[in-house]
Amino acid sequence: MKKLNKVSAVSLFILSILTSAVVNAATLIIPPELEVQASGVVNGRHTQSLKLDAGKQLIEVTYRDLFADNADDSGAWVKSSPLYFTVTLSDEDTYRIELPQINSKQQAESFLKQPKLKLLSDNGQVQAVMLMNHQQLMAKIWLDN
Repeated sequence: MKKLNKVSAVSLFILSILTSAVVNAATLIIPPELEVQASGVVNGRHTQSLKLDAGKQLIEVTYRDLFADNADDSGAWVKSSPLYFTVTLSDEDTYRIELPQINSKQQAESFLKQPKLKLLSDNGQVQAVMLMNHQQLMAKIWLDN
């Protein structure tokens, strides 16, 4: 019986830590063209949102969008391989990712050659963020150590 109480106490402790992390989490709002590779993504009508702990976060996304191709019904998908970026978030703030205006397949392909986005916070700060492919991410990790 004592062992069950210890397990229950540990479970309650872990639950309280997880609950407090959610209460103090930052919210990241992501446009529908970016698919976030994470659990806990909430899909809305035109955006997705993600609750993240405060501090530095590494986020993996994939760009994907469908463009009309010569006025026929088929369209042309533009998809990226996984892209990565880091952000530093504050407790209980809301951040929104903004992509540049992309209206054609050619603009999307051009964007993917040098992918950049803006991170806007609810307190008015704007930060330019460069997206990295896997090789660039590994080089950054290697050089930062």
